[in-house]
Amino acid sequence: MEKVSLDDMRLFVSVVQAGSLHLASELTGVPISRLSRRMTQLEQALGSKLMDRGKKGVTLNDLGQPFFQRAQQMLQLAEQAVSGVQDSLTKPNGLLRISVAGDIMRMLIAPHLPAYLMENPNVNLDIHQSPQKINMIQDGIDIAIRVGSIENENVVARKFLDIRFGIYAAPEYLKQHEPIRNPQDIYRHSIVVHALSLPWRLTQGNQRFEIMPTGKLTVNDYLLAAHFIQQGTGIGMLPTFVAEQMPELVKVLPDWEMPSVPLSVIYYKNRGTVPTIRSFTQYLLELNPA
Repeated sequence: MEKVSLDDMRLFVSVVQAGSLHLASELTGVPISRLSRRMTQLEQALGSKLMDRGKKGVTLNDLGQPFFQRAQQMLQLAEQAVSGVQDSLTKPNGLLRISVAGDIMRMLIAPHLPAYLMENPNVNLDIHQSPQKINMIQDGIDIAIRVGSIENENVVARKFLDIRFGIYAAPEYLKQHEPIRNPQDIYRHSIVVHALSLPWRLTQGNQRFEIMPTGKLTVNDYLLAAHFIQQGTGIGMLPTFVAEQMPELVKVLPDWEMPSVPLSVIYYKNRGTVPTIRSFTQYLLELNPA
């Protein structure tokens, strides 16, 4: 048996579905003479006739009928295979690995993940909770969500939120300790420090103070810091989105401002068109347009 051309099989299916060489020629744009020649080549390669070609059209014989059915199935499977690859290149699917600090994850990201997963049922998330800088390639991370400026020319950092900060204390703590009237007074108090939030910068009009407090307690999670502040361990700097969850906390030095810090989604430049990365990034940006 000679080698069978898959293209000839495709034309064979087209001829049978059309019912005649003439109509198949019109539908495919292939000249009738060429169609006829290709059908003959296919039958020669198989070693048997498959159809009778007459003035009224084509009629399959006993070998042609099962061959047509299987050829039709083969073409459908081929189309599905091609479509599957194309869908993989255009639709979010597969595993997306995300690195994000635990407090940011729990309060700003996690509430929205169920809706994202419902919109993208073929995506699986693998979440690594850490506030530390990482090597995204070495650690196999697709997206990192980080607070602060990003200094890496190989990545894209897209800001989706500005985080505001303030200094907070529990009412009972303030009753039992010296009043805080200006930034210098902070040094006389117990401090709950977030390890990545130093120094503290405060402004009031043209006045600017930079404070590097020594922590009585140092943590790397703002929710944990808020817990200790709430318990009266000391005063501390918190994002407003955390402090708002504990309305009993009192803002210290309310007339002084602290600079906001960007929260960004980060991915490598050559990965921005990957459907899962693109879809998750766009989802965050639409939730919190910066």
